[in-house]
Amino acid sequence: MDNVLEVKELSRSFPGFQLKDISFTLPKGYIMGLIGPNGSGKTTTIKLILNMLKRDGGEVKILGWDNIAEEKAAKAELAVVFDSNYFCEAWTAAQTETAVSGFYENWDTDRFHQLLERFRIDPAKKVKELSRGMQMKLMLACAFSYGAKLLILDEPTSGLDPVSRDELLAILSGYIEDGEHSVLFSTHITGDLERVADYITYINRGSLFFTGGKDEFVDSFRIVKGGPEDLTEEIKARLIGLRTHPTGFEALVRTEELERMRHTGGKTAENRSVQGNRDSETVRFPAYASELKEPLPVDGWTVEPATIDEIVVFTSKTSDDNLE
Repeated sequence: MDNVLEVKELSRSFPGFQLKDISFTLPKGYIMGLIGPNGSGKTTTIKLILNMLKRDGGEVKILGWDNIAEEKAAKAELAVVFDSNYFCEAWTAAQTETAVSGFYENWDTDRFHQLLERFRIDPAKKVKELSRGMQMKLMLACAFSYGAKLLILDEPTSGLDPVSRDELLAILSGYIEDGEHSVLFSTHITGDLERVADYITYINRGSLFFTGGKDEFVDSFRIVKGGPEDLTEEIKARLIGLRTHPTGFEALVRTEELERMRHTGGKTAENRSVQGNRDSETVRFPAYASELKEPLPVDGWTVEPATIDEIVVFTSKTSDDNLE
């Protein structure tokens, strides 16, 4: 089994919102980030995968098992950590194990206590006495104690301090090292994805915008900046999330579209420079990106690589027509 998770044309309608035909696959041994603006459908997608919501259409397979018809077998290989504590706050860490372990045939008590020691969790301490980060680690200790092959997390780093976030990301990276385990986690902290994600699935307004490799996603877009005189209506139509100001503009553009614009008549002058860790280039574009008009040179546009965060911000501000 090469894929631990297969989602095909998943749909669910609510009053005022529709999740439409979401499809993606997560290969074994990798981490996938599930991203999108608030209200885009990330948590709905996770709840449908977990069969916590009734779907209107589509199919979900976890390690080859249908998540409804073979739910017990599928969930035996699945661990879930939500963004808030779901254990009884009056329990101690040791009592939490007693309550949870009975649900899993493969529960490993030695493994659980090794993880408590690694995470510096006192078994006698009550859940309510643990910090937000320590509660997250307790949930992870339970998740890792019965050999689950797929870990699903919903906004796991939300509210964590930088040190706890670093520790969590290191834990996730270690979890998949053997090539037999995989992680799907939703987040709005895109810096976490830059560090650990191998794949990205981006949902916007209930629709699938992108699914594939993280590097492919980032390389698909560029940030362009230029003066106000550089814009024509035809060029504006090619830009995503255009922002204008008195001294110029900035926008997102698909890399393939940028290449077409570069070669629409006239010569292209380039001046490469390095700004921090981002390669930047100044490119001259014709004022009229049309073969039917005489191209006129304009002031240079600055073209920069786009981060995941910038892509999400720019695309989230566009109309549905621009996203298609």
